[in-house]
Amino acid sequence: MAMVNTKVLDGGHPNLDALGILYVLLAVLYSVFVAGELYLLHRHRHAFCVRIRGLKVIFGAVSMIHIYLVLVLLVYPENGSFPCDAEYWIMSVFLPLGMALFQAANARLLKYYESQERLARNYIEGARKKRVTFTIKGLFEAWTRLDAAAKVYVGTLLGLVVSFIPTLILFFGSRRFHPGFGFFGSHVGARECRHGGEWVPSILMQLFWSAVFGPYLLWKIRKVNDVHYWALQTRLAIIAGLPGTPLWLAFTYTRTQSMLAMNRYFPASGWFLPGLITMQQVLIIIPLWDAYKAVITKRPSSTASTTSLSTSTSSSSNPSLKHKASMQSLEYTIEHNIEPLITWAAHKEFTAENMVFLREVLSFKNKWANPTEKEMLGSTTLTPCQRRQQFSEASMIFFTLVNPFTAETPINIEYKVFRPLQAMFADVLFDPYESSDTRSERENVVCPWEDEVEVYRPGSIKSDVSGADIEFVPLEFSSAVFDAAYESIKYLVFTNTWSRYVEAEMGGRLSVSD
Repeated sequence: MAMVNTKVLDGGHPNLDALGILYVLLAVLYSVFVAGELYLLHRHRHAFCVRIRGLKVIFGAVSMIHIYLVLVLLVYPENGSFPCDAEYWIMSVFLPLGMALFQAANARLLKYYESQERLARNYIEGARKKRVTFTIKGLFEAWTRLDAAAKVYVGTLLGLVVSFIPTLILFFGSRRFHPGFGFFGSHVGARECRHGGEWVPSILMQLFWSAVFGPYLLWKIRKVNDVHYWALQTRLAIIAGLPGTPLWLAFTYTRTQSMLAMNRYFPASGWFLPGLITMQQVLIIIPLWDAYKAVITKRPSSTASTTSLSTSTSSSSNPSLKHKASMQSLEYTIEHNIEPLITWAAHKEFTAENMVFLREVLSFKNKWANPTEKEMLGSTTLTPCQRRQQFSEASMIFFTLVNPFTAETPINIEYKVFRPLQAMFADVLFDPYESSDTRSERENVVCPWEDEVEVYRPGSIKSDVSGADIEFVPLEFSSAVFDAAYESIKYLVFTNTWSRYVEAEMGGRLSVSD
């Protein structure tokens, strides 16, 4: 007589048969594997492709998803030992929170894309802020000014608060979870407990993040095609999360014999597993791969090695590529035609701030180091008013492109380069708000709401400009204040962005929609 396997998922005693042990081994081995991946990702945390994605958000999303994933794998071996009310709270808190953090990680792509577009359009625009007024109109305007990732964070908090109230009422009101108290329903067994209407709030939250917000984000990033494969990662992750909830609903509430037979060995919540694993892996593997590629192709970190880099590039059999990939070609582009490079970097590499900084510093130096302008004013030295104007313009560049505390997307320079700049502008107050009494109360204030065309980026030196609200200019200040930062960023562009840009230009792939 054939042996009959009586071990099934029936809400009874734990299933420690071969299948149950396999589930436990899978949970342990996959947990170790994910921990190793996260460790490697943490080791590459300084790589640009990891920093822009947000290491904390990735860790949070992967961890929350993993908690639910492991619990699903343990459903069969635990069987009735896993309480229904515990699964209820996991489904109501951990899974929606994990899905929300996962979508927040995806929304960072849209945040960076919109920020880079704004930076390429007008770098001062991102530094402007408006004060929040606690009215319906004011709160709505504050909401519209939030970036995509911040909206997801706020939406997650509001969603958890809104869904928690009915979840709490349903849990304590239903006798399904506890026979001793409640005001509706009846107490049932462990299997039937998981099929009630009390699970509706958690289902709705999952449907919102996967079937509503996910497709919305896919639509918003439809034109994004970056060199870091971030858009590809986001599309794969969102699509992978779509089938889970419909399949869970089908295998939970459908009573066909084939589905019931499968549910005896594979829990209905197990249909989340393929999507959850895919979501985890694309969040980790793609940035890891990009970081690994960056290490393999890493150039020398010293500007003294520029010659060796040019020599390496010149080994190409294409003489046109050899010429265009040189430092001289980059410098020519910065001086004469940098706008296409800014546009490409904004849409493809998300590093437009570097090119904008080079453009603004070069414009600043050309203007204030141009002897013709001074001769036209009848003097070879700047007047006090002109010095204040010069310092005001330099302050605006520092606070909108360099200072990590005030710039929307600051450039990435070494601390030894940043520290002298920080000390130079330490006595200047940056006021980002549209209307403020601060500027009338304090001296040495710069504000991005002033007319930047006339005050910060004028076409010529004015002899009658007061330099906004600047009153005191450090004696050591000169038009060469950004020289060290300029050289650092120029080399960074040369060793990272420029080669990609030249390859795209030579291949006819400069269109931002490619």
